[in-house]
Amino acid sequence: MKKEYTCCVFSILVLLLGIIFSISGFVLETLPLSSKSALSICSFACIFVGIVLFAVHHKKYIAIKNLLSGNTPVIARWTYPINSSETVNRFMKEEKHYSIATATLILILSLIFSLIFAYSGGTYVLYLGYIFAVLCLLIFIIALRFINAYYAALAKTENTVIFGEDCIYFIDELTQLTRSFHLLEDINIYIGKENLLIFEYGFGDLDDSSSFTLTVPIPPDKLNIAIHLKDYYRSVLHSDDQ
Repeated sequence: MKKEYTCCVFSILVLLLGIIFSISGFVLETLPLSSKSALSICSFACIFVGIVLFAVHHKKYIAIKNLLSGNTPVIARWTYPINSSETVNRFMKEEKHYSIATATLILILSLIFSLIFAYSGGTYVLYLGYIFAVLCLLIFIIALRFINAYYAALAKTENTVIFGEDCIYFIDELTQLTRSFHLLEDINIYIGKENLLIFEYGFGDLDDSSSFTLTVPIPPDKLNIAIHLKDYYRSVLHSDDQ
């Protein structure tokens, strides 16, 4: 839930940044045409991305809040003690690496824009571009510190998985039965060293292979519940096909 809240705040900041760029293009009348064009493109991109990000993450935030508060029906839930599951630890590492990679990509794009803007006009435009680049680096450093602290705290707490009627809340991440362009196609149980409840997503009739898999470890005393969950979600899939 904290992750989605942070993403909502970040999306609002991106939106505000786009609005500031847009206003700057009108206020700074002495800017060269090329600089104004660069600002206009960046402001439009920031406003569009900010609105889309806020809509997506706010919807997830409300859904998670309703699950945790009991306003949305919960089918089952269980908790993992700290360091009790290799799958949970691996999932958190993968999510951490993905978050760092995303932040790095945003930094690279921001630096590219800064350099394009810096060399699109006179001396003061050059300085503005470099100032923006330095601000991007500072924001990136703050983001890295937040990501490291967030996942360090997550690893030191008991994590709970909650199964809703049409979603799964697993390690502070909400996954819908319909995930973006991916559709839930099958649910299976793997019995092994660590029992796993596996949700397989794909592109429906376009591709038979699984393109995304959500793997939820099953505690030893929750296998019967996991079997019930598999049957329930399969019945939902079959009802949607009819």
